[in-house]
Amino acid sequence: MAWFGGALIGSFLPAPTAKALGRQAQPFMDHLAKRRRIGVYSPIIAALTILSGAALYWRDSGGLQVSWITTPTGLGFSMGALAGIATFIGGAVLVWPNIAAQTAVQNELAISVAAATDVQRGRLARAGRQMQLADRIDRPLIVTAGVMMAVARYH
Repeated sequence: MAWFGGALIGSFLPAPTAKALGRQAQPFMDHLAKRRRIGVYSPIIAALTILSGAALYWRDSGGLQVSWITTPTGLGFSMGALAGIATFIGGAVLVWPNIAAQTAVQNELAISVAAATDVQRGRLARAGRQMQLADRIDRPLIVTAGVMMAVARYH
């Protein structure tokens, strides 16, 4: 649930605020990235969630017994697991590289007195579009994973 909560809070609070503030958000985002190390902890939390979920799934399913997997509980956990894994892949492909790209351009701009070049604005725009795509894909997936994991046991 730490991954679930962190992903939702990140998509509803800091990300839109940083977008609205533009360059003024850079010190805050730098603090999150460099001091609080969110870019390191988020993937670790996500990976640990998937690994611990896989271990629990293995244990609950009796070593992947089809008779358990096809029960309502098994199907619920399976759907939640697939949504969680898809979210992780979406983060690895769309979120993490584009955060790095945005941070790189913002750092270039922070040490420069000149306005952003067309190339830098293009890089930021591309990364921003990719992050919006990731949010549209990953938010429903992580919600699906969280809900399925929370209610599957009770079916």
